[in-house]
Amino acid sequence: MTLRHSILLLMAAPFMLSACGGESSQTDIPRAGEIRLNSRFDADFDLIAQTGETVTDEDFEGKPMFIYFGFTTCPEVCPTALGKMTATLDALGEKDAAKVQPLFITVDPERDTAERLRAHLDYDPRLLGLTGTLEQIEAAKKALNVYAKKVPMPDSALEYTMDHQRLFFITGPDGTAEIAISDAAPTEQLAQLLEERLK
Repeated sequence: MTLRHSILLLMAAPFMLSACGGESSQTDIPRAGEIRLNSRFDADFDLIAQTGETVTDEDFEGKPMFIYFGFTTCPEVCPTALGKMTATLDALGEKDAAKVQPLFITVDPERDTAERLRAHLDYDPRLLGLTGTLEQIEAAKKALNVYAKKVPMPDSALEYTMDHQRLFFITGPDGTAEIAISDAAPTEQLAQLLEERLK
């Protein structure tokens, strides 16, 4: 087992995998849940922004990235996480929040077009939604060892939902992923982690 795979297991084990619709096998999320990644991962991606423009991680060089993987038809988990991202930016204050790049990367690119992401995130212009082809999303997930899986819902008009890790990722200004943390972490803890990377 490689170090990369060992870290993946450590990341996956304590946290809930959430099916954001239909039935799911949910477990409790530890609130502390902070994993320091020891500069082993880079948040490499080449995706399509909600504006329709192609963006890569290099476009945000010099800014810590605050990343969440989710999808727009998730009824509770992802909206709560996005609300926490907004609250965290508010806690940082306008000046410091402008130095951070919050990103919502879809795990459901089949449904989440750039237009759909733009409508979903229009309540907070600081949030940037990213989508792409299945291959592009898989590459972005692989860079951070993110788990997400389609779950059929034959009795629902949605047809399927997604199981996915409920984690925020925080990078340094150079794009190196430094922290993976449960989305149950308090806003104050998230703000402090981001502030540490602005010094």
